[in-house]
Amino acid sequence: MTDDQIIDQIIHSFTNYNLRDILEINNNQLDFTIAEFILCSCLIDQVSGFRYNTDKVGKRYKQFVKDYLPNYNPDELYDDLRNKLVHNYSIGSFYGLTRKAPHLHLRKVNNVIHLNLENFISDLKTALDKYIIELRSDSDIRRKALCWYSEYKILSLTS
Repeated sequence: MTDDQIIDQIIHSFTNYNLRDILEINNNQLDFTIAEFILCSCLIDQVSGFRYNTDKVGKRYKQFVKDYLPNYNPDELYDDLRNKLVHNYSIGSFYGLTRKAPHLHLRKVNNVIHLNLENFISDLKTALDKYIIELRSDSDIRRKALCWYSEYKILSLTS
């Protein structure tokens, strides 16, 4: 594959598998709130590898939040969503997870910051859109993605 084909495959996977799955689950009549937050955090984890090309997961995850999700605290998101929720199926002390409550999003009530799923997904989509623009136009970001791809292939379906 050419470099352009690899970049296209990376973008296709992020938008047509990762993000699409999150959006489709969110449109489901059943409540999969916890699973959706897990998938959102996994998307941050995956994209940050391609963006920063480093195995230092905490550093890259937090940097992605700083650069692409500036309304969120990188340390708190990393601790509660990535470490506690994804890897321990629990929640830390910073966030309270909710859905269909946009009026509570990022508001602190009773010492808990409410993280509303629909707002979080929207912000994540905006972050991914920004990254994709940079991936197509910035040679350093492109190089990092291609280097990461050489070690960590992207998900794709075979015919």
